[in-house]
Amino acid sequence: MKNKLFITIIIGILFSQKLSAQTTYAVVVGISDYQILDYRNGDLRYADKDAGQFVKFLQSKNGGYVPASHIIYLPNEKATKNNILAACGLFKKAQAGDKIYFYYSGHGATGVFVPYDVQQGGINLLRHSEVKAALKASKAQTKILMADACLAGSMKKESPIADKFLSLPKAFKDFDSPASNVVVILSSRSYQNSRESGKLQQGTFTYYLLKALYGGADKNKDNYVTIKETFNYISPKIKNETRNQQAPIIYGKFDNNLILSTL
Repeated sequence: MKNKLFITIIIGILFSQKLSAQTTYAVVVGISDYQILDYRNGDLRYADKDAGQFVKFLQSKNGGYVPASHIIYLPNEKATKNNILAACGLFKKAQAGDKIYFYYSGHGATGVFVPYDVQQGGINLLRHSEVKAALKASKAQTKILMADACLAGSMKKESPIADKFLSLPKAFKDFDSPASNVVVILSSRSYQNSRESGKLQQGTFTYYLLKALYGGADKNKDNYVTIKETFNYISPKIKNETRNQQAPIIYGKFDNNLILSTL
């Protein structure tokens, strides 16, 4: 019994050392209030809040106490196309063994994220390829992209950019990278809308994602939340909450035991 306890303690110490040695960098974007939209014609309710809550997770014990200097948070009017691309320069600081996050909450369309300063005709749309290029250029061992992107169903037909909002997934399936872990988690399938919930006061995807990372997904009670546990938790929760109208997807090249959170 004592030997088993000793081994358990040693394993815990090794895990802690590994996590503490890993440096995390993050670009976090959340846009509820768009420059050319309004609340009745396309603006969102909780996207900026979702992003702010994700920042809080990163800065918590669960997220690894990521220092503010390693996080660039761009809510609403700060989330212009140029600002987002400039923020992705943060990933250049990452070294082998480090982790980088790109989190986005806002409108999305086929092959693009939609910055605050998007204009009629699709001017200033942020191409997925531009984000991929920044992620691929980083030396980080672990690269994680999470997108809670509301699609066409959340916008009225008379919106000046409604015709640009088609579908989000599939664009990152060719995300080839030499990193050990490349994870892409999207909030819905290509033919679905990502829901905001008045009951939850958040985007449904981000609400359950954070519930998972704060411990809800720790099925084996080992005080670590892995990528596999996270997705296995959020997928049925989101489907149930939206009556099967929204199903998150995950793809990439990663170890199922990749740790996202410590409790």
